[in-house]
Amino acid sequence: MLEQFPEEEGVITFRPVGGTIEYGEDSKSGLIREVKEEINQDLTDVKLLGIIENIYDYYGDVGHEFDFIYEAKLCASDLYNREYIEGYEGENKFIAVWMPVTAFRDNPARMLVPDGLFELLTGQGASECVHTIKHVNAKDIVEGANGGH
Repeated sequence: MLEQFPEEEGVITFRPVGGTIEYGEDSKSGLIREVKEEINQDLTDVKLLGIIENIYDYYGDVGHEFDFIYEAKLCASDLYNREYIEGYEGENKFIAVWMPVTAFRDNPARMLVPDGLFELLTGQGASECVHTIKHVNAKDIVEGANGGH
């Protein structure tokens, strides 16, 4: 499911639905929260596929982000039959669409971001991928040692 951005200079940009991680929040919890906030939907079977470090030009400035790429299922299976889903980023309305990854192959009118996402999803550039990622949240360890207090 991809958030579709308005066309700029003949190119429509698409980005996975999600958002930023809040301080002290792990990436999986952040994704679940963001999807709930943006399209009011719950996720199941959430699985981390990879992480992309993205350094990019942002209207003349340098942007830098770490993108945690997840695969998940929507709990409401009827949404898979919709052409699009309306969502909100703050007060700004957007549409999320279903688009096969092949729609971005050799198609200059469509751009999938972040850079490297197409390659990650299609298995290209796999030699640069780390296959094991462990999430450790010290807060959970400390709370467990204190009996949840």
